Amino acid sequence: MGYFSSGMTRTTSELRLPADPAYIVVAKRAASALAVVAGFDVEAVHDLTIAVAQACENALACTARVGGVGVGQIRLTFIVEGERLEVQVQSSCAREVVAAAAAKQRAAVAAERERQEVAAATDLALRLMGLFVDDHSYRVDERTGGLRVRLTKYKAS
Repeated sequence: MGYFSSGMTRTTSELRLPADPAYIVVAKRAASALAVVAGFDVEAVHDLTIAVAQACENALACTARVGGVGVGQIRLTFIVEGERLEVQVQSSCAREVVAAAAAKQRAAVAAERERQEVAAATDLALRLMGLFVDDHSYRVDERTGGLRVRLTKYKAS
């Protein structure tokens, strides 16, 4: 059995760590220690440790997408109650980081929308030019954004 008596009520512990992959080992050690204290066997402790590491890695990935690597924190909540150990893993960033990321995302969406609108307007204008000539083609250089248009008009015979 573990260090808890069978009649023990619910116990909650919390651990906050920087959103840095180097701290996953701390989360794993805390999870395994609490599992041992709660009376789990070696195999169950090992399984829980692997699951906690995976949860932390996924939480770090989510935080990194929002604020970058190493930004924010991970909070682990361990709840021991009866025959069960529940581990909750939650990642978060500061409000300023989330606000900056949201603003960056909105700017990127707006820039992409504008690029699509300009491309559609350019395409329409170039197709319209084609109505007044006998042959035409155009190409946009993706690298420079430059435009090359070829218009050909034949003399009426």
